[in-house]
Amino acid sequence: MRTLPLLTALVLGLAGLTACGDKTPADSQGEGSTDAAPALDLNLGEGTSARVVASGLMNPIGLAFDGEGRLLVCDSGHGQVLRMEDGAMKPFITDFDTEYWKVDPETGTKRFKLGPLGVAVLEDGTVIVSDGGKKDGAETLLFFTEGGKASDGQPTNFVPPTSDDAADKGEGNLCGFALSPDGESLWVAGQGSDAGSWILRCDIEERDLQPWGSADAHGIKINSPMQTLVWDDATVLVLYSGAGGKDDGIIVAWDVATKKPRTTWRLAGLIDPMGFDRIPGTDDLIVVDNNWALTEVKKGNIARVTLPEGGGIAKIRLWGRRLHGPTSCLFGPDGTLYVTQLGKTFDTDQGSVIAIEGLNK
Repeated sequence: MRTLPLLTALVLGLAGLTACGDKTPADSQGEGSTDAAPALDLNLGEGTSARVVASGLMNPIGLAFDGEGRLLVCDSGHGQVLRMEDGAMKPFITDFDTEYWKVDPETGTKRFKLGPLGVAVLEDGTVIVSDGGKKDGAETLLFFTEGGKASDGQPTNFVPPTSDDAADKGEGNLCGFALSPDGESLWVAGQGSDAGSWILRCDIEERDLQPWGSADAHGIKINSPMQTLVWDDATVLVLYSGAGGKDDGIIVAWDVATKKPRTTWRLAGLIDPMGFDRIPGTDDLIVVDNNWALTEVKKGNIARVTLPEGGGIAKIRLWGRRLHGPTSCLFGPDGTLYVTQLGKTFDTDQGSVIAIEGLNK
């Protein structure tokens, strides 16, 4: 989530980003490298370039910039939010709870260690983070006026079960933040029971988090909302990943006034899209396609997506599968796209943030 003011300061801050290098988490969050980041070949076509700006992360997801141009990322598996300072990612808010998202039914092995999953920065510098390491129904958003520990944050309420379904434990794995244009609301993707997943709205002044809209209630059976995106004053787009390993992902345009879905687009050919952002100055989107699997990290796509008027099948331009489990993305104010990825193996320190230039054309 980007903050709108201080554009010049943001651009200057972005110019100073360098790679953390292939270090252990402790090293990569300490003194930063002053060497230029190595270029990556992601098969993105002529006029583009890519580099690593942060490494040594575990299952990262969720990006933001503050008013001084510093990149923030949820280093989820390590239970912390990092902030770019002097060319290196350093701990900013630490000691979040973590939990394992999935258990392999055949082996009982726990997989995908997760903590904070979303971060946003308000105009006054307040940082909002999802406390994602708790169980469904016990997770909140935490508000921070400065760095520190998770216990220093001021929490919202949690969201209990919204149905009589025994599988419904309440909302959790809160992610995919989008700040409303007036700065009064934060849209949040919720991961509760698959029988009724919700988009949530947080009243920022009251720190009040409530269910806002459920696709299931409107006959949309594709689940797993992963990312929200304010399209205009009247519309919020929501990216639904769908079932793991299937190309059933969709984007839904929600009417803010009526709380009803207005238009739906199918993302045919994308396997588990998890993040998207609007290409600056256009009506197209960049979507990162995780290509999720329970037991391994598969090669993931970046796609340019055009949404035809009236819904239907989105027009998709795919780039080669050279990322490793991309999970979220965000355009910086200079037009650079930042992408979090799991790395070749999840639950390890192989996660990273990639910066890609040239996609904002």
